[in-house]
Amino acid sequence: MKGNKNWVALLMVLLFQWSSAAAEQVIESPQKEVERITRELLATFENNVQQYKKNDTAFIAEVDRQLSPSVAFDSIARGVMGKYSRRAKTGQIEQFSKTFKDSLISFYAKALLQLDDTRLTIEKVDAVPDAVLNDYRSGKARLVPVDMKVKTSSGTVAISYSMVHLDKRWKLRNIIVDGINIGIQFRNQFAEAMNKYNDLQYVVDHWPQIMQGKATKKHVSKQS
Repeated sequence: MKGNKNWVALLMVLLFQWSSAAAEQVIESPQKEVERITRELLATFENNVQQYKKNDTAFIAEVDRQLSPSVAFDSIARGVMGKYSRRAKTGQIEQFSKTFKDSLISFYAKALLQLDDTRLTIEKVDAVPDAVLNDYRSGKARLVPVDMKVKTSSGTVAISYSMVHLDKRWKLRNIIVDGINIGIQFRNQFAEAMNKYNDLQYVVDHWPQIMQGKATKKHVSKQS
């Protein structure tokens, strides 16, 4: 019996080591994933820009198809809601997550289509340091930054993607463009809307209009 226990113990150790190694192999650098997604989206845009400018709905649908699997919209939406997510009902969080996703995809696609300059190329993608990945694997860091430079005919834009590993793949959690933290911008906008309307459901219902600064003032409630 003692020998059997030793074999069982050894087997458990080996299985644990194998499963730990497999987990570490899954969480590799997000650098290639970020570059692949960006290149595919830019190629789609540049190859069909004239067609999409005549039919922006088609481009919005294509951006949604390409980006949705690689963006942590639920996590981003909770971050945008900030402290108000703690008082929100499950249905409100789910509604805002969908509304936020749809409005962000539409905003991003239309912004691309409004660019006169369609010459967008990836100039450089910085390698993620091993120390950064090790911190993430060990739980010391919540996000992994991937820095990139995109070149246009008028200059170079510095972009930093904040990535998180969810559902066995890397997903975008935030983005910083030329030093402007988009996640913080949206969180501030949500907080300002809550201060203005003091009504969580109203802000959730009217988020697309709030994003564009077009929300009405007809409904101001003292209930949150």
